[in-house]
Amino acid sequence: MFRLCLFLAVLSLYLQRAVADTVTVGANDPRITYQNQSTWSLVQPGPNSCPGQMLTEKVGEYAEFEFEGDSIAVIGSVGGWGGVIGIAFDEVANYTVDRYTLRPRCNGLLFYEDDIQFGPHKITLTLMQPKRLLIHSIRYTRPMKPTLHIPSVIATGAVAVIALLGAIALQLFKTRRWRSFNRRRAGDISYDASSLPPFSKTASRPSTAKTTSDSGTLQSTNATVNEK
Repeated sequence: MFRLCLFLAVLSLYLQRAVADTVTVGANDPRITYQNQSTWSLVQPGPNSCPGQMLTEKVGEYAEFEFEGDSIAVIGSVGGWGGVIGIAFDEVANYTVDRYTLRPRCNGLLFYEDDIQFGPHKITLTLMQPKRLLIHSIRYTRPMKPTLHIPSVIATGAVAVIALLGAIALQLFKTRRWRSFNRRRAGDISYDASSLPPFSKTASRPSTAKTTSDSGTLQSTNATVNEK
């Protein structure tokens, strides 16, 4: 208990919070690279449209995005116009997804991966058949750098110090109580040799004398010797 409180008190002085930070990159953000700008167009507002998305209908066209994080999601339109998309993650073509559906929506999920190691990564999306590829945005997460929150440090530090002082007081109380208990227990079993009764100067003890008769038979004669 004492060590735990001490650890918490020290830890509170360096209290830091690491929270996942979600970054959203729009489709027309320059951080997203499109193979050929002439074959990609920005969707304008209109009936049954998804404005703000980047659109291509040319097979083989792709979009690339580099990021540093531990998860990523690509948001885009899905519907009857959706086709097969090839996904290359870290330059390894290991995903193929079909985004055809009878329930069209502008914020469909084109790709999602959250089981990746934190670090720099690259993702490439390629249209694999003569349909449409519409990208709305790309979202990825990265751990925030630890930040020091002074009010939290002060509040938590004060609580930890109080807990530490309470633990010290409790430990001292237990130590004194244990020592007192040991002294009482020792008093119950200790003795003073001078309080013992003196040994008697006169003692009697039986003795047995063995004699041999003329016939060779052993005879025992008991005698009591009194010392005065």
